[in-house]
Amino acid sequence: MKTLWLGLGSNIGNRADNIRAALVELKPHGSDWTVADFYQTAPRDMTSQPDFLNTVTRCTTELSAAEILKRIHSIELKGGRNRASVPAKGPRTIDIDILQYGEDVGTWEVDGIGALTIPHPSMHERLFVLRPLLDLDPELTDPRDGITWKTKASHLSEQRVKLYPI
Repeated sequence: MKTLWLGLGSNIGNRADNIRAALVELKPHGSDWTVADFYQTAPRDMTSQPDFLNTVTRCTTELSAAEILKRIHSIELKGGRNRASVPAKGPRTIDIDILQYGEDVGTWEVDGIGALTIPHPSMHERLFVLRPLLDLDPELTDPRDGITWKTKASHLSEQRVKLYPI
């Protein structure tokens, strides 16, 4: 069993319902699920799109990271995300990222999908990921360097991340 942290986001349609539906679909793939508060965040890379709603969830799982990624892509497709028709950083009904998988560090090729890098290669730059992650695990460390995510988040104060009332 490994501990798995996933980031979820949505900025099309009913964002909260999109995330909740994805959480329901994820449930059979792990146990001991915990979900952080939801946060409203401004888009970062493609700024001319609606704000995102983001959260992080944690569970334990017996699945490999590759199996999880395949299931994530299936859940995203079921939730209306078409990766082929929208730019990678563009608007989406649901986006699910593997943030951290136990203490694993590396990049692996996943058949039919491409490269999977763990921890997520951009999470240290994204307060919309780190704020809800820290709600769940305030002392969690980056397995690449042992520095807490809290320390890394402290350098991102210019990003607008606002608690979203649910």
